[in-house]
Amino acid sequence: MPSFGVAPAHAQFTKRLTQAVQSSAENRAIQEVVNQENKAIDAALSGSLSSGDKSAGETLYGTLKTDGRAPMAGIGFKESTATMTDESAPSLKAIGAMLEAHSDLKLRIEAYADDKNVAVARAQAVRDALVKAYKIDAVRLQTEGYKKAGTQSVELVQL
Repeated sequence: MPSFGVAPAHAQFTKRLTQAVQSSAENRAIQEVVNQENKAIDAALSGSLSSGDKSAGETLYGTLKTDGRAPMAGIGFKESTATMTDESAPSLKAIGAMLEAHSDLKLRIEAYADDKNVAVARAQAVRDALVKAYKIDAVRLQTEGYKKAGTQSVELVQL
């Protein structure tokens, strides 16, 4: 008995499988680039917190207590990526100092970018840096990314 449609179905399956494997490989390659580039941030955050970092953390905490949110103008990213620039380290240190000093504080890290996926990845990159560098419990840090044309920013919101 002839089997009609088996060859086209097999070809279609093979094509989809090939696309999935290529997409997965591309995603792994992108993640590896991000991991390599964020090593500079890891190095900047590896030292202990200074009194200046702790003071900046207390100032940040005061802003959050007063306003409920705080813009983080010092956190920057390479264009269209979730790779933080080296200039982000002082702001990350201030956040880390604040979270260490106020262990009951919970935050939502909101990132804004022209592309929602980039914004989501940026918020997660900030959270991941804080968790890794300062051993902050990830449960204390929610993330959210928003598409907002012409805006490239990060804000902290007290929960």
